[in-house]
Amino acid sequence: MKTKIKDKHNKPFPWQLGIFPLLEFIFFLLAYLSNHYFSSLAFIFLASILLSFSIHIFFHECVHARKKYPSSINIFFSLFLGMPFDGYRVHHLNHHTYSNGLNDFSSTWCFSKGKKMARSAWGYCFGWLKQVVILIHSPNPFDATWGDLEQIKVSIKPQKIALFLFVLTLAFIDLKAFTLYFVLVYFGWVFTSLYNYGQHPPIEAELVCTYSNRVFNTLFFNNGLHWEHHDKPWLSWSQIELDAKSPRIQYAHLINPFFEKSHDRQNTTDK
Repeated sequence: MKTKIKDKHNKPFPWQLGIFPLLEFIFFLLAYLSNHYFSSLAFIFLASILLSFSIHIFFHECVHARKKYPSSINIFFSLFLGMPFDGYRVHHLNHHTYSNGLNDFSSTWCFSKGKKMARSAWGYCFGWLKQVVILIHSPNPFDATWGDLEQIKVSIKPQKIALFLFVLTLAFIDLKAFTLYFVLVYFGWVFTSLYNYGQHPPIEAELVCTYSNRVFNTLFFNNGLHWEHHDKPWLSWSQIELDAKSPRIQYAHLINPFFEKSHDRQNTTDK
């Protein structure tokens, strides 16, 4: 499925979706304040899952809503993401340009031994830092129609500096906070990658899949309608609607990789 390039920015800011980074922060705080090892571990585990929802729902919508934010907002977003917000922007624009093809940094496919092969779910998720390395060294990561790469390069510098100073400060003044933040970011992006693997299972001819459950899409702001988003990325979360021709999966994207089989496909009928 080739993503159409017709993205219209300057949509309403998605305030409602901010519930996910807020919950991420609350559970991180609970993990930090807890004096019990297992409860702290449980809270940071939940915070990491919430980071993946923050990325796929709130920050994802922020990328599509505006081409540019004030530097202070970019830095604030970067602290929640654990990486520069505009770095995530480049990563996501690359994803829409190549839509899980081999030039997509987050592709669930790889080229090995002279042929296209599916990445293993575990290697893909726990090796997410490879995507960052490829992104950093890519001279032309996305179609110019999606945005101005040079402008993004300028805005990304203060985000990198602020994030570096923040992490360095945590390491010097509070080792527990530093450790929890490291765990939050690393595993948050592990879950984010798992989520993406569910959206784009490496099965030929089905590069983008939708989870159509109405209750899920009500609670998670239509985030299950992923095929529809790729088909019309200029629509905001509140405008997107289920399409009768979208390929469907039986389970929510985050857990779908645990159950995915090439023959496990629903008919494209609404539930």
